[in-house]
Amino acid sequence: MLGTEAQSGSEAVMTGPAEHLVTAEELYANHDHERYELVRGALRVCEPPGGIHGRLAARITSRLQAHVEQHGLGTVLVEAGYVLQRNPDTVRGPDISFISATRMAPDQIPAQYIPGSPDLAIEILSPNDRWHEVEEKVADYLGSGARMVWVVDPRRRCVLVRYPDRAPRVAGENEALDGEDVVPGFRCAVGEVFGSG
Repeated sequence: MLGTEAQSGSEAVMTGPAEHLVTAEELYANHDHERYELVRGALRVCEPPGGIHGRLAARITSRLQAHVEQHGLGTVLVEAGYVLQRNPDTVRGPDISFISATRMAPDQIPAQYIPGSPDLAIEILSPNDRWHEVEEKVADYLGSGARMVWVVDPRRRCVLVRYPDRAPRVAGENEALDGEDVVPGFRCAVGEVFGSG
């Protein structure tokens, strides 16, 4: 296992030996079968999401993937790691992400972590998510170049849309989830994403 575990409130934070910050390369080489994110050199355990989370991820991914492939817009990824910051390193793995072909062609996606932020990052809230941690993730994505972030809230059946340069908006169940200029032409009813239950 990489590092040692310490409790910070109710969040498990993994840190390396004293004065050692974990790098993206060390995280990628880790083989202890835990799922982590790396936040400014400190490892954070990511618990496996539940069933509703998985169903929503599949619904969004299938619709987004179909549109992106049909129009040759780029690449849709699930739980891919992105190196958002160096020295100390931050590696985040959004539930779903999109990279425009104008930024990185699909055949150029690396085997290891992807440098920089996706154009669109999508996070699906789980019941045990803490809002300050979600906000920290969103800030990391937007601060490293993401053009839009969707925070999907199954409990409230809505999507919070965040931008780097303007006020956020909420897309309710009777509204459309719009790719805007990030995923041109993509529109999907929010209610269709959540389905009947």
